[in-house]
Amino acid sequence: MNIRKLNRLDTLIEKQRESGRLQGAAILVEHKGKRVYENHYEPDREDSIYKIFSMTKPVTAVAAMMLYERGELDLMSKVSDYLPGFEKCKVVSSEGIRPATTPILVKDLLNMTSGIVYAGELFGEAERLMSKVWKEARTQRESGILKSNVDVCNKLSEAGIAFEPGEAFRYGQSADIMGGVIEVISGMKYSEFLKKEIFTPLNMEDTDFKIGEGKEFRQAVLYRRDKSGRAVRAEDDVRRRLQMENPTREPWFEQGGSGLYSTANDYAHFAQMLLNRGSYHGKELIGKKTMEFMVTPQLTDLQRQTFDLESCKGYNYGNYFRVLTDPAAGCSNGSIGEYGWEGKAGSYFFVDPTEELIFIYMQQIEGGYDHSFLRGLKQIVYGAI
Repeated sequence: MNIRKLNRLDTLIEKQRESGRLQGAAILVEHKGKRVYENHYEPDREDSIYKIFSMTKPVTAVAAMMLYERGELDLMSKVSDYLPGFEKCKVVSSEGIRPATTPILVKDLLNMTSGIVYAGELFGEAERLMSKVWKEARTQRESGILKSNVDVCNKLSEAGIAFEPGEAFRYGQSADIMGGVIEVISGMKYSEFLKKEIFTPLNMEDTDFKIGEGKEFRQAVLYRRDKSGRAVRAEDDVRRRLQMENPTREPWFEQGGSGLYSTANDYAHFAQMLLNRGSYHGKELIGKKTMEFMVTPQLTDLQRQTFDLESCKGYNYGNYFRVLTDPAAGCSNGSIGEYGWEGKAGSYFFVDPTEELIFIYMQQIEGGYDHSFLRGLKQIVYGAI
């Protein structure tokens, strides 16, 4: 790798900072087992703690695959085998509400083909109903009516689904429900399972569903964009929207899809394990064949018709990872088989097994990153090879 070319990352970042579109951020690049580039842009620092939102999903995928290869989780089993609330799901659409004819399978959770949606008042009927049920779930959990993450998952089943399971791709709360399935199988609170099985073996000391005591000062500054697109410090209402108003407290729901806080270094340990096909410093979390399956494209041609996320042009999807299948379609100079994911405040990572390459980017801005800027970062990294 031409290390000098990686200095272009600084140039691109500084252009963003000078224009006001970015303030704090962090980048790590590792190639063939060596860290070849690292920078933390003020006010962020080397040990800054970020809420990584949907970069939680790949962690949940690994947790599920650990149970899978132990024979404890059957991907072809019904979600209702673990969470009875999903036994009689209803399809919710503009045409009304009707019973689903197909059960949600565990593999539907892992591939976002379950029909379970995110809350959203401005979208379809399923999203609006999820908004109502989500608010009820939070109120009932905080008042003690719902006792656990599993109870919350069963409550969320009341929102129904947007389509017959397996019929389409829809990004939603499938990974949150997967966390509940893992709790039922393991008999452990989800955060405790992750700590025992993943975070402790990977030395991810700063990764959890809350920021640890005495670490509050390390939380990365949260920003929002003003009308001109400049990054300005976020107010309390932004924190509430992002469920970040009390980062040091136990969350009301340990969301397997978006709840974790972490650091760039911690997540690099996780990415190293992925690149090493399930092992980290001699400790095997999952086997190499399980790892191969986990990052194999899973969506059918029919399901891909609704896989239209802007950051995933040229990609397929499976087990909470995007997987590059068509570099030309994505205008990417990356390798077929490169995989990773992102978070709604702008965190992003990828692992490239062909080039033995890891890239991690962290920021905290409501609304996420600029897609053109992110593509530029990746182009620079691959251009250095």
